[in-house]
Amino acid sequence: MDILLLGDRIKEAIYEFVGRRDVEVTLEVPQSPEYGDLSTPYAFKAARVLGRRPLDLASDIRDHLLSLNIDYIADIRVEGGGYINIHLDRNRFYSDYFRRLVEEGLDLFRGRFGEGYVRIEYTSVNPNKAIHIGHARNILLGVALHRLLSSLGYRVHLMNYIDDTGVQMADLMLGFIELNFPLDPPNGMKFDKYCGDVVYVESVRRVEEERRLRDVERKILRALEEGDNPIYEYSRRVAERVVRAQLETCFRLGAKYDVLAWESDLVRSGLHNHLSKVIEASRKIIRVEEGRYAGAVVIKVSEGDEIDPKRDEVIVRSDGTLTYVGKDLVFAMWKLGLLDMHVPVDVFGENPDGSKIFTTRDSGLGYKPDPPDILLNVIGREQTKPQNAIREVLKEVYGEEVGGKYIHYSYELVKLSAESARKYFGVESEKSAVKMSGRRGLYFNVDDVLAKMVEIVYRHMVENKSIASEQEARQVAEKVAVASLMYQLIAIDRDKPIVFDIDKSLDFKGETGAYILYSYVRANSILSNAGESGDFNIDYSLLNMYDLGLSRFIVVAPIVIHSAVKYLEPKYIMTYLYRLAKSFNDFYERCPVLSSTDPVRRYRLAIVRAYASTVELLARLVGLPLVKKM
Repeated sequence: MDILLLGDRIKEAIYEFVGRRDVEVTLEVPQSPEYGDLSTPYAFKAARVLGRRPLDLASDIRDHLLSLNIDYIADIRVEGGGYINIHLDRNRFYSDYFRRLVEEGLDLFRGRFGEGYVRIEYTSVNPNKAIHIGHARNILLGVALHRLLSSLGYRVHLMNYIDDTGVQMADLMLGFIELNFPLDPPNGMKFDKYCGDVVYVESVRRVEEERRLRDVERKILRALEEGDNPIYEYSRRVAERVVRAQLETCFRLGAKYDVLAWESDLVRSGLHNHLSKVIEASRKIIRVEEGRYAGAVVIKVSEGDEIDPKRDEVIVRSDGTLTYVGKDLVFAMWKLGLLDMHVPVDVFGENPDGSKIFTTRDSGLGYKPDPPDILLNVIGREQTKPQNAIREVLKEVYGEEVGGKYIHYSYELVKLSAESARKYFGVESEKSAVKMSGRRGLYFNVDDVLAKMVEIVYRHMVENKSIASEQEARQVAEKVAVASLMYQLIAIDRDKPIVFDIDKSLDFKGETGAYILYSYVRANSILSNAGESGDFNIDYSLLNMYDLGLSRFIVVAPIVIHSAVKYLEPKYIMTYLYRLAKSFNDFYERCPVLSSTDPVRRYRLAIVRAYASTVELLARLVGLPLVKKM
């Protein structure tokens, strides 16, 4: 039994008693233990519908619940004019839950929060540059969603779309073909960084300054779109080398992929020919006869006869070429398994866990995506308008149920704080944060940011002499750095921009991943020195308010997990981990464990073991790396 299952039992009993379900029973965990372990304001809401006084209705519900003798409920009180406050037998309830948590771990929750097949498309970085911290938010959200759903029993398929036919790729290839940049980077520089920071930036600068290079750029772009020519073949070799370098960074962040879908392969496979089917079937898609958009095919979302550029989307230009949105619409149909279309694939490489990564090719084994129950497209918030247009067409043509599976999982941009930009990268800014620009070569690569963070953590451990081995210290520093980056990019609401600050993210006393890991290290140190897990038959009458406070925080974890899955928000788990760590540190400072006498010592060891098990479970659910010493 856990608090979520017990809450469901209580809700069902209330519904049965009142004989109706049109007023929802909501349960809360009171801030103060004096108001119980669970509370509901249900009587206030239901009284209006039932024509009764809240106090009288609450009293009747209390009497009914007590008559059922529901296990673990010690008392129920009606307070505050109609609040129903439920007090548990904490000795039994907490002890039993802690024992099962430690023994069963993830098995306690696997399969309880739904099932099904989920496809996640994430990363989707053009193959002309390294992964920067803005991309990292996309990747880490995808990682957390994958870990959360797959760990709890969902089948999850992971896709990475790679646009190797656009202007950015053409500009990169212009650097190699026309400007004669050597293919191999300077010693010590990763190939993706070399391409983005050196070749691409210089190519863009030269194209803007020299008119003749614009013609060269157009010729290269045309060759990439047409395929099956020497320029395209050369470009594909470069792009694959960039992607392999990018994946090294993605793997540092915990990423995994099943299929890499290349735009050039989708074009040559004939996938885009299927767009005509949806154009014919949709009344929202029109061909414009006159005016500025004459000859174009447009998704018409707005009302009225005029094209509204703020809401409507061109999917086919007047010259017959597809726009990004047009390509994305037919790609969405394929990802949803709506098209009877096989695209050739072959093995590209392996994930860190040894599983195969497949890639689309111009020939090979035919692959057709199975229809998912949900398709999560992790794409920046700036793509909201085209994503909404695509979703509207899918709903119209294939029905609300199918269209509802297409979810734009959006997020806001990431900037680096001006202080971090100046201190670690020598970039001055008059503003509080530095916005990145690939064309100007102003972006902060994940590898570079992590390198700075790893070095800070490593120096901290060397100064404190906490880990003797240099190799082990650097391995620990890597995990602390990744956890700190992960916390800052996931714990913030997705609709809010992030200003990432290196020093603040590594504050061992602030709201950071480093703080969570440090608290976990403290717990493991206690358990290691004790040599036992403690006594799970806890008597809270012998303990204090901080023992109880930490215990109450631990037992609400099932509610947090359920909310994270229901709303597809890993941030709930991240922020809970921080609050849980704070509660543990309050306990740590005020509740001696190893120096206490039995039975208090054994009881507190059991609480510490339950805390450590909770952290391990939740970290696994979002892909947060842990360390046992630092």
